[in-house]
Amino acid sequence: MLRRARGRRESPLADIRRRILPFVPAVAGLGLLASILEGAGIGLFVPLLALMLDDTASTSMPEPLRAAAKLFSGAGFQERILLFGAAIVGLILLKNVVQAVNEWLLVIIRARIGRDIRNGLAKSLLSVDYPFFLEQETARLTRIVSTDSWLMVEAVNSALTLIPAVTALVVFSVLLALLNFKLFLLVLVGAAVVQGTVYLLELRQLRLSYKFTESSQLLWHRHLTLLQAPRVIRLFGQQRREQQRAAAAIERLRQSLRATSYLNAIVHPTVDALIALLFLTFLLVGYWSGMSIPAITAFLLLLTRAQPHAKTISRARLGIASYEGSMREVDWLLGQSGGIADEVDQDSGVRLDQPIIFDNVSFAYPNGHRAIDRVSCTISPGVATALLGESGSGKTTLVNLLCRLVEPEAGDVRLGDGAIDRFGPNQWRHRIAVAGQDNELVSGTVAENIAYGRPDASIAEIEAAARAVGADSFIAALPQGYDTLVGLHGLSLSGGQRQRIGVARALLRNPDLLILDEATSAVDALSDREIVKLATEHRHFRTLLIISHRKTTVAACERGIVLQDGRVVEEGPLPGLAYFRQMAGAPDE
Repeated sequence: MLRRARGRRESPLADIRRRILPFVPAVAGLGLLASILEGAGIGLFVPLLALMLDDTASTSMPEPLRAAAKLFSGAGFQERILLFGAAIVGLILLKNVVQAVNEWLLVIIRARIGRDIRNGLAKSLLSVDYPFFLEQETARLTRIVSTDSWLMVEAVNSALTLIPAVTALVVFSVLLALLNFKLFLLVLVGAAVVQGTVYLLELRQLRLSYKFTESSQLLWHRHLTLLQAPRVIRLFGQQRREQQRAAAAIERLRQSLRATSYLNAIVHPTVDALIALLFLTFLLVGYWSGMSIPAITAFLLLLTRAQPHAKTISRARLGIASYEGSMREVDWLLGQSGGIADEVDQDSGVRLDQPIIFDNVSFAYPNGHRAIDRVSCTISPGVATALLGESGSGKTTLVNLLCRLVEPEAGDVRLGDGAIDRFGPNQWRHRIAVAGQDNELVSGTVAENIAYGRPDASIAEIEAAARAVGADSFIAALPQGYDTLVGLHGLSLSGGQRQRIGVARALLRNPDLLILDEATSAVDALSDREIVKLATEHRHFRTLLIISHRKTTVAACERGIVLQDGRVVEEGPLPGLAYFRQMAGAPDE
């Protein structure tokens, strides 16, 4: 049904399989009952036909049908025909009711499995460590969540349809064997030929599934580029090139889909032709073996009713094969899931009121770039510290280490005399707030973005944080004020507006350590000084760490740490640092 990923002791999908299993008996039982009712209704056609053609023909029928032929024996000829007809109609109607109940149950199961898969993917993305996103392509993750998860549900649906189809096929097989066992053996041979053909096509479909996954991922990558970098594409005049790259990815996907469509176009006519040939064979063999016309009619009628279930099994198998690539991708992402950290109480007992000491710390990214190399420095409590250095010197990586988004490969980070890993990562981050250059505004309103770190904050607290960074006036001028939607990545706002909202969000958290990582780069120098002044006066934090290339921003700091090529080259009072004196001598940006 749902396949295990290779190389693991147990696929995460095994848990989903376990959730399906309790429903299997009910689905199989209802499918069995519906098939028995349908088979019984069809079986009654034989004595009905025998009655209509020749009442003595019932003696040549198998035992179960001879017993059925004796039904209503006390009634007259016309009455028996009507009673047989009513019984057939009644059985078929009852079968449809049972089948409807089974379909309703399957809908419930599919909905639950779809919910579980999507919840599992959300949990995986929320529980993995930050380095996971440094290693994986955004296009791959986006495609898994938005496309493969739906295809995975379709694979589950295909697997579920196998249950009633198989039970129905078993019931019809028993009835066919009772009618004529030798002819039934011939049916088995024909079924083996059909299923063998389907198996060969299934292998081909499996290979095409992997190609589809690869081409789909490439197209997602191209489309994400169009959505995430519209400004860069236009600034550098790359619209035509991006169109060509997107067209190439689309063409590759088209070829993959065309190959799959061609295969599907071959499957059904091939299977139908084989079945038609088998039907003719069964008719002739039945006639030559001396079967009565009613028995041959009933046999072919049962075979006709079994055919859709056989086709359902073939389609389900091919469907599961075609979704194999997506199933493998979903399985992989579900396998990354860990435990989501619990929410931390406001008063968790963690206080960053001692020096934070980096002791010979090193860190390299997955691509091998060593961003931090044996760094030793101290961030003193209650002090505004500037983290200085050219782009690529390791400043943002140091912040990621400080926030425990990544962990050191070597060395230690301590709070006072104790290592910070004695605290849970969520506990530690709860006392830190960061306003970054990108700001990463989330979908929602201005108020929701400011209160993102404190969803329970009152509107008065939200407005106070906005006033602290001079954002209240421009927010009030927005169409819906604090209820204005910020748009995708906050693109409906200017860069300076996004950064002010980011700083307000950080202040609202009332952190022990506030980190401004180029958080004022998009505003003019006067507003820059205003933000730093207001933030300092309101004291929404204990310790301040500022990363900036602008002297007007870092001038508010008392101490400084200078990085160069991932190493600390200067540390101490800000005015005494050569790097700061060089900044102070440069014209303001």
